[in-house]
Amino acid sequence: MATGATEHIDSVTADVFIGEVWSKKAQIAREQALVFVPLFNSDYKEDLTFGDTVFVPSIGNLTGTNKSVSANAATLYETITETRSTILVQTWDYHALAIETYTKLKTNQDLLARYAPKQGYALAIMIDDILAGLVDDFGTAAIGTLGAPLSYDDWLQGAQNLDDANAPTEDRAAVVSPRVKRYCMNLDQFINKDYETLQGSADAGMKTPRGFFGTWMDIPFYMTTNVEGSNAAGHDNGMWQKEAVAVVVQKTPTFYPPFFDPDYFAIKVVGEQVSGSLEMRDDHGVFMRS
Repeated sequence: MATGATEHIDSVTADVFIGEVWSKKAQIAREQALVFVPLFNSDYKEDLTFGDTVFVPSIGNLTGTNKSVSANAATLYETITETRSTILVQTWDYHALAIETYTKLKTNQDLLARYAPKQGYALAIMIDDILAGLVDDFGTAAIGTLGAPLSYDDWLQGAQNLDDANAPTEDRAAVVSPRVKRYCMNLDQFINKDYETLQGSADAGMKTPRGFFGTWMDIPFYMTTNVEGSNAAGHDNGMWQKEAVAVVVQKTPTFYPPFFDPDYFAIKVVGEQVSGSLEMRDDHGVFMRS
């Protein structure tokens, strides 16, 4: 029987025999819900099979006034001068990753495979960031106050602004921060089933898109941490009809086969994308400050 504190083998004296194990699993960083691209208009992509610019001509409304027929009077023909919108598709992004052959040999995981989805995310968020930055540029008057909750009347006003602009009721959406989602969940009109006819159905019978948390007046609401701003300073939330902004992704994120660089003894993977965007109808979007 041991009688002294140091007369036995413990984890300190036997440390050289105690192994350490690195898990073949990993703690993967969380990713933001990237919701902006599918909520804007991508119809112009098909027009850009080559080149870096898309010109979109306008077709204005004819007046239909002062055209009453008078006896023995000549017919008056209306003229109209049209304009064009110019979408520049000149944003060329890339992401590159290099792993030394020595590192590849020594690690217990395939790092190229591990980082492949993260490279795709890195490219996708570049476009999402640009679109998130357009929300505070919408032409209609901003609604709400930075740092303060949005009221039910604020949301009504936002929807009215779209109605006033004759924006179609189809393909509308709202994108908010987590804090504003919380504000919405405190409004009876969003969560009380008695308002379901007003809200529309939150279950569209299809796979729920990431970030989606419900509908109001048939407008789907999405939550993402990628809206501009902060909880302390307020966020740039928005409500819009998809034609407010045109998005052209001429070259979707494309990664090329890994290649060996003998100058650095590294396996390299690179990917690229080409895109552009433009606010086409400023009155089809509302900056919802909160």
